[in-house]
Amino acid sequence: MANTCSAFAEGNELKFSGLYLYHTYSGPSPNQTTIVSHSGMGNLVANNWVVREGLGQNAKIVARAQGLHIYAGNWHNSFSLVFEEERYKGSTLQVMGIPVEGGEWAIVGGTGQFAMATGVIKKRVHERRSEGNIIELTIQGFCNQLKGSRPAMIIPATKIGTWGGNGGTAQDITEQPKRLESITIHSGWAVDSIAFSYVDHAGQKRTAGPWGGPGGNPNTIQLASSEYVKEVSGTFGVYEGVNIINSLKLVTNVKTYGPFGRENGTPFSVPVQSGSGVAGFFARSGKYLDAIGVYVQSL
Repeated sequence: MANTCSAFAEGNELKFSGLYLYHTYSGPSPNQTTIVSHSGMGNLVANNWVVREGLGQNAKIVARAQGLHIYAGNWHNSFSLVFEEERYKGSTLQVMGIPVEGGEWAIVGGTGQFAMATGVIKKRVHERRSEGNIIELTIQGFCNQLKGSRPAMIIPATKIGTWGGNGGTAQDITEQPKRLESITIHSGWAVDSIAFSYVDHAGQKRTAGPWGGPGGNPNTIQLASSEYVKEVSGTFGVYEGVNIINSLKLVTNVKTYGPFGRENGTPFSVPVQSGSGVAGFFARSGKYLDAIGVYVQSL
């Protein structure tokens, strides 16, 4: 799956990019149907347009645009953008505007994590097909916390580990992690360092590291909005007289990254229970990454 979708919340700001709406009005699998047909104004069509986080039929469906559009001199759209991907499942954006192919739609409301949302959805045609068009969407909006509403209870992430040696200095994060966004691993004959970014429970983006030395070649993993790490594994053993992390491998719900470093020494593996994902790391480090542990958070 292409890493084309980014979505994050900073305070009450929402930003989504790299979304593609499949507006399919003919062929074997249309996602709209005509309810009322007139030669002029008054045509009424129900739509259940699919929104994917990338291009192609294998790209993950993140939402569906469910509602109506009516011809009144132009095609006026009124629908709910119903999210299906895990982070926002069940939340909606209420959308109105004209037309489908270009310009902007207005966000006039929302539910769930997008309660009282306002903003715009910018549209441009990515590809025209005989059976319909693929429309690239960019969503920008704001959500206001309802007056008198109570913030959701924060469930602390669970710390698991560490694996590796006892050398180096203890490293940890200061804010409870909610979702891991990216990981950068420097490695060669062993794992030299690790750095990562994550979103905390207040919606703020945080960074940590690099923990370790300056050597090795960099490898950066940028997780898609619906991608999460479900397993961390690797090996540890003596290198240059010190017990350190020799290799690391990360497995997400999408693909496997690594191994980074050399798979020498004692193996370890941290499988994550279903419904949870790795949200961050803690470690020991010096010249190399001496030891590593993980934060596990419910999705």
